[in-house]
Amino acid sequence: MRTVTVLALTAALAAAGCDSHLEARVGDALLPQALGVVPAAAGPTVVVMPGQPTPAFAPGPVRVAIDHAVPWREVEPLLAALDAAGARPAFLVGQRQYVHAFPLSDELADAYTLRLRARATGTFCLSPPGTREAYCVEGGTRMHISSMYVREAVQKAVAEYRIRQAWVIPEPDTRWADVVRTIDGARTCCPDGFRVAVARAR
Repeated sequence: MRTVTVLALTAALAAAGCDSHLEARVGDALLPQALGVVPAAAGPTVVVMPGQPTPAFAPGPVRVAIDHAVPWREVEPLLAALDAAGARPAFLVGQRQYVHAFPLSDELADAYTLRLRARATGTFCLSPPGTREAYCVEGGTRMHISSMYVREAVQKAVAEYRIRQAWVIPEPDTRWADVVRTIDGARTCCPDGFRVAVARAR
């Protein structure tokens, strides 16, 4: 397994992160930022903050605003509760200060997929099928996964392996924002499209 450390422009990113005009919020939840979004229809909204019990859901459409810091181990029970209730969730994200919806998973065409592991340390690892070897990229801050670096890595993998889909496999402590950035970076990699599905415990 190879690990590449990428030194980000931390000063510029920090300055952007401090500008509240670029943030999208719903209630107390600070939403992750994403490029590959769809319109968020009106409807009932549930806000999910770190450490809170899994909320109850009703059948039908619901807007789900998950705070950027909620860990994946708390998101998975939330997804199971949505499925059990027959809810049709629209997961809310931001583009700058504007609120949109974000598709969590696409339908994959077959089992021949890349694997993207999203780690809690701000690292993602990319593997082709049939091998345990992985190309890992670690951000300079060791805190956040960069969708830009995911996008670049997936572009190279598509050119090499001609595979246009991936499983995203988050670690339990990976924050929701890093899961979204991993999905979004992969999905927006290529003009001809790229499909992403999130691996969930069963």
